[in-house]
Amino acid sequence: MHISPLNLEVERIYSQVVRNDYKTLAVVATESGEGVTSLATAIAQRSLLAGKSTLIVDLNLYHPNLESQGITPVVKSQRLLPSPELVGVIGEHTYCTGIIAPSKRGIIMELRRPDSLEGYLKEWHKEYDLVIFDTSPISRMNANNIPPERVAAAADGTIFIVMAGQTTEAMVSESVKRLNDAGAHLLGCVLNDKKNHSLKIALLLEIDKLQKYLPKIARMLRHKILGSHLLSLEI
Repeated sequence: MHISPLNLEVERIYSQVVRNDYKTLAVVATESGEGVTSLATAIAQRSLLAGKSTLIVDLNLYHPNLESQGITPVVKSQRLLPSPELVGVIGEHTYCTGIIAPSKRGIIMELRRPDSLEGYLKEWHKEYDLVIFDTSPISRMNANNIPPERVAAAADGTIFIVMAGQTTEAMVSESVKRLNDAGAHLLGCVLNDKKNHSLKIALLLEIDKLQKYLPKIARMLRHKILGSHLLSLEI
Protein backbone atom coordinates (compact mmCIF):
# COMPACT_ATOMS: atom_id res chain seq x y z
CA MET A 1 0.00 0.00 0.00
CA HIS A 2 1.54 3.28 -1.13
CA ILE A 3 0.75 6.53 0.70
CA SER A 4 1.58 9.82 -0.99
CA PRO A 5 3.85 12.13 1.04
CA LEU A 6 1.40 14.90 0.08
CA ASN A 7 -1.49 13.09 1.79
CA LEU A 8 -3.38 15.36 4.20
CA GLU A 9 -2.96 12.98 7.15
CA VAL A 10 0.77 12.68 6.49
CA GLU A 11 0.97 16.48 6.42
CA ARG A 12 -0.75 16.70 9.81
CA ILE A 13 1.62 14.17 11.35
CA TYR A 14 4.68 15.86 9.88
CA SER A 15 3.50 19.27 11.08
CA GLN A 16 3.26 17.89 14.61
CA VAL A 17 6.78 16.46 14.32
CA VAL A 18 8.17 19.82 13.17
CA ARG A 19 6.17 21.85 15.69
CA ASN A 20 7.47 19.80 18.61
CA ASP A 21 11.00 19.46 17.17
CA TYR A 22 10.94 15.66 17.37
CA LYS A 23 14.15 14.06 16.12
CA THR A 24 13.05 10.42 16.31
CA LEU A 25 9.71 8.88 15.38
CA ALA A 26 8.49 5.29 15.76
CA VAL A 27 5.55 3.87 13.82
CA VAL A 28 3.86 0.85 15.42
CA ALA A 29 0.81 -1.40 15.01
CA THR A 30 -0.73 -4.41 16.70
CA GLU A 31 -0.77 -6.71 13.67
CA SER A 32 1.19 -7.11 10.46
CA GLY A 33 -0.23 -5.46 7.35
CA GLU A 34 -1.77 -2.45 9.09
CA GLY A 35 0.33 0.06 7.15
CA VAL A 36 3.39 0.73 9.33
CA THR A 37 5.94 0.70 6.49
CA SER A 38 3.66 2.71 4.19
CA LEU A 39 3.20 5.47 6.77
CA ALA A 40 6.84 5.46 7.88
CA THR A 41 8.12 5.87 4.30
CA ALA A 42 5.46 8.51 3.51
CA ILE A 43 6.60 10.60 6.49
CA ALA A 44 10.23 10.10 5.42
CA GLN A 45 9.39 11.28 1.90
CA ARG A 46 7.54 14.30 3.29
CA SER A 47 10.54 15.19 5.43
CA LEU A 48 12.83 14.93 2.40
CA LEU A 49 10.52 17.27 0.47
CA ALA A 50 11.03 19.79 3.28
CA GLY A 51 14.79 19.60 2.72
CA LYS A 52 15.49 17.64 5.91
CA SER A 53 18.07 14.87 6.05
CA THR A 54 16.04 11.79 6.94
CA LEU A 55 16.89 8.22 7.89
CA ILE A 56 14.45 5.30 8.04
CA VAL A 57 15.51 2.27 10.10
CA ASP A 58 13.81 -1.07 9.43
CA LEU A 59 13.44 -2.90 12.74
CA ASN A 60 10.43 -4.88 11.50
CA LEU A 61 12.09 -8.26 11.81
CA TYR A 62 8.75 -10.06 11.51
CA HIS A 63 8.35 -8.85 7.93
CA PRO A 64 11.27 -6.69 6.69
CA ASN A 65 10.18 -4.28 3.97
CA LEU A 66 13.31 -2.36 3.00
CA GLU A 67 15.94 -3.70 0.61
CA SER A 68 19.39 -2.41 -0.31
CA GLN A 69 19.85 -0.76 -3.69
CA GLY A 70 23.54 -1.69 -3.74
CA ILE A 71 24.87 1.81 -3.05
CA THR A 72 26.53 1.66 0.36
CA PRO A 73 28.97 4.33 1.60
CA VAL A 74 32.09 3.13 3.38
CA VAL A 75 31.84 4.43 6.94
CA LYS A 76 34.02 3.29 9.81
CA SER A 77 31.96 2.46 12.89
CA GLN A 78 32.32 0.31 15.97
CA ARG A 79 28.61 -0.47 15.86
CA LEU A 80 27.16 -3.74 14.58
CA LEU A 81 24.35 -2.26 12.50
CA PRO A 82 25.27 -1.52 8.86
CA SER A 83 25.82 2.03 7.69
CA PRO A 84 22.95 4.02 6.16
CA GLU A 85 22.51 3.44 2.43
CA LEU A 86 20.06 3.92 -0.40
CA VAL A 87 17.12 1.59 0.24
CA GLY A 88 13.80 0.90 -1.44
CA VAL A 89 10.47 -0.46 -0.28
CA ILE A 90 10.04 -4.01 -1.57
CA GLY A 91 7.56 -4.05 -4.46
CA GLU A 92 7.38 -0.25 -4.75
CA HIS A 93 9.31 2.52 -6.46
CA THR A 94 9.94 4.37 -3.20
CA TYR A 95 13.52 5.18 -2.22
CA CYS A 96 15.27 6.94 0.64
CA THR A 97 18.28 6.69 2.92
CA GLY A 98 17.84 3.87 5.38
CA ILE A 99 19.15 0.85 7.23
CA ILE A 100 17.83 -2.58 6.32
CA ALA A 101 16.58 -4.97 8.99
CA PRO A 102 19.37 -6.86 10.80
CA SER A 103 19.40 -10.64 10.46
CA LYS A 104 22.33 -11.66 12.65
CA ARG A 105 21.44 -12.88 16.12
CA GLY A 106 24.25 -10.88 17.73
CA ILE A 107 22.95 -7.58 16.35
CA ILE A 108 19.38 -8.34 17.43
CA MET A 109 20.50 -9.17 20.96
CA GLU A 110 22.58 -6.00 21.13
CA LEU A 111 19.61 -3.85 20.08
CA ARG A 112 17.55 -5.39 22.87
CA ARG A 113 20.00 -4.14 25.50
CA PRO A 114 19.05 -1.01 27.47
CA ASP A 115 20.54 2.18 25.98
CA SER A 116 21.73 0.38 22.82
CA LEU A 117 19.28 2.10 20.47
CA GLU A 118 19.89 5.39 22.25
CA GLY A 119 23.60 5.02 21.46
CA TYR A 120 22.86 4.54 17.77
CA LEU A 121 20.52 7.52 17.79
CA LYS A 122 23.24 9.80 19.15
CA GLU A 123 25.39 8.90 16.15
CA TRP A 124 22.57 9.17 13.60
CA HIS A 125 21.44 12.56 14.87
CA LYS A 126 24.86 13.98 14.03
CA GLU A 127 23.95 13.58 10.35
CA TYR A 128 20.16 13.33 10.19
CA ASP A 129 17.42 15.76 11.17
CA LEU A 130 14.83 12.99 11.54
CA VAL A 131 15.14 9.25 12.24
CA ILE A 132 12.07 7.06 11.67
CA PHE A 133 11.70 3.51 12.99
CA ASP A 134 9.64 0.85 11.18
CA THR A 135 8.76 -1.76 13.81
CA SER A 136 7.52 -5.35 14.20
CA PRO A 137 3.84 -5.97 15.08
CA ILE A 138 3.26 -5.68 18.81
CA SER A 139 1.26 -8.94 18.92
CA ARG A 140 3.92 -10.91 17.01
CA MET A 141 6.71 -10.69 19.56
CA ASN A 142 9.11 -13.65 19.57
CA ALA A 143 12.76 -14.45 20.20
CA ASN A 144 13.77 -13.18 16.76
CA ASN A 145 12.17 -9.72 17.05
CA ILE A 146 13.12 -6.48 18.74
CA PRO A 147 10.21 -5.46 21.01
CA PRO A 148 8.39 -2.58 19.27
CA GLU A 149 7.58 -1.01 22.63
CA ARG A 150 11.33 -0.93 23.34
CA VAL A 151 11.92 0.87 20.04
CA ALA A 152 9.05 3.26 20.76
CA ALA A 153 10.48 4.09 24.18
CA ALA A 154 13.73 5.20 22.53
CA ALA A 155 11.88 7.57 20.16
CA ASP A 156 10.69 11.11 20.89
CA GLY A 157 7.21 10.20 19.71
CA THR A 158 5.20 7.21 18.51
CA ILE A 159 2.41 6.91 15.93
CA PHE A 160 0.03 3.97 16.49
CA ILE A 161 -1.79 2.55 13.45
CA VAL A 162 -5.10 0.68 13.76
CA MET A 163 -6.72 -1.25 10.92
CA ALA A 164 -10.45 -0.46 10.99
CA GLY A 165 -12.66 -3.53 10.92
CA GLN A 166 -9.79 -5.85 11.79
CA THR A 167 -8.01 -4.80 14.97
CA THR A 168 -10.31 -5.28 17.97
CA GLU A 169 -10.72 -2.89 20.89
CA ALA A 170 -9.16 -5.45 23.24
CA MET A 171 -6.10 -5.75 20.98
CA VAL A 172 -5.72 -1.97 20.83
CA SER A 173 -6.02 -1.64 24.62
CA GLU A 174 -3.36 -4.30 25.20
CA SER A 175 -0.99 -2.69 22.70
CA VAL A 176 -1.43 0.78 24.22
CA LYS A 177 -0.81 -0.66 27.68
CA ARG A 178 2.44 -2.25 26.56
CA LEU A 179 3.58 0.99 24.94
CA ASN A 180 2.72 3.04 28.03
CA ASP A 181 4.39 0.54 30.37
CA ALA A 182 7.57 0.80 28.29
CA GLY A 183 7.53 4.59 28.57
CA ALA A 184 6.67 5.37 24.96
CA HIS A 185 5.32 8.83 24.14
CA LEU A 186 2.16 8.26 22.07
CA LEU A 187 1.48 11.15 19.72
CA GLY A 188 -1.76 9.75 18.37
CA CYS A 189 -3.54 7.03 16.44
CA VAL A 190 -3.99 6.70 12.68
CA LEU A 191 -7.08 4.77 11.57
CA ASN A 192 -6.44 2.75 8.40
CA ASP A 193 -9.84 2.25 6.75
CA LYS A 194 -8.52 0.35 3.72
CA LYS A 195 -10.61 -2.71 4.63
CA ASN A 196 -13.51 -0.74 6.08
CA HIS A 197 -15.56 -0.26 2.91
CA SER A 198 -18.03 2.55 2.38
CA LEU A 199 -21.72 1.66 2.00
CA LYS A 200 -21.45 2.14 -1.76
CA ILE A 201 -18.51 -0.27 -2.10
CA ALA A 202 -20.14 -2.78 0.26
CA LEU A 203 -23.33 -2.81 -1.84
CA LEU A 204 -21.37 -3.26 -5.06
CA LEU A 205 -19.48 -6.20 -3.58
CA GLU A 206 -22.75 -7.87 -2.60
CA ILE A 207 -24.22 -7.25 -6.06
CA ASP A 208 -21.18 -8.91 -7.64
CA LYS A 209 -22.30 -12.12 -5.93
CA LEU A 210 -25.56 -11.99 -7.94
CA GLN A 211 -23.81 -11.63 -11.28
CA LYS A 212 -23.49 -15.37 -11.84
CA TYR A 213 -27.15 -16.18 -11.11
CA LEU A 214 -29.07 -12.98 -11.98
CA PRO A 215 -26.87 -11.02 -14.41
CA LYS A 216 -29.60 -8.64 -15.66
CA ILE A 217 -30.74 -7.68 -12.17
CA ALA A 218 -27.12 -7.35 -11.04
CA ARG A 219 -26.33 -4.96 -13.92
CA MET A 220 -29.44 -2.89 -13.19
CA LEU A 221 -28.62 -2.60 -9.47
CA ARG A 222 -24.98 -1.75 -10.20
CA HIS A 223 -26.05 1.01 -12.60
CA LYS A 224 -28.40 2.53 -10.01
CA ILE A 225 -25.81 2.45 -7.22
CA LEU A 226 -23.06 3.91 -9.38
CA GLY A 227 -25.42 6.70 -10.40
CA SER A 228 -26.57 7.48 -6.87
CA HIS A 229 -25.46 10.95 -5.72
CA LEU A 230 -26.34 10.12 -2.11
CA LEU A 231 -24.05 7.08 -1.99
CA SER A 232 -21.26 9.12 -3.63
CA LEU A 233 -21.19 11.67 -0.84
CA GLU A 234 -18.22 11.55 1.53
CA ILE A 235 -19.02 12.12 5.20
